[in-house]
Amino acid sequence: MKKEHIISPEPNSKFLKVSCKECTEENIVYSYASTIVTCKSCGNVISKPTGAKARIIGTISGSVE
Repeated sequence: MKKEHIISPEPNSKFLKVSCKECTEENIVYSYASTIVTCKSCGNVISKPTGAKARIIGTISGSVE
């Protein structure tokens, strides 16, 4: 089989732009974050780890490519 026909797998994880609910400041968060992520300006929790994908508490405004 030629290499042109072999499909390479793509990862499920992404970096996400998440805006804080309190101050609407945008932060970049990894979708499988293993630690608690806080907002840079106000200090509120933006995402919490769950063991797999992180629970995003703010609003997702897009992904970083």
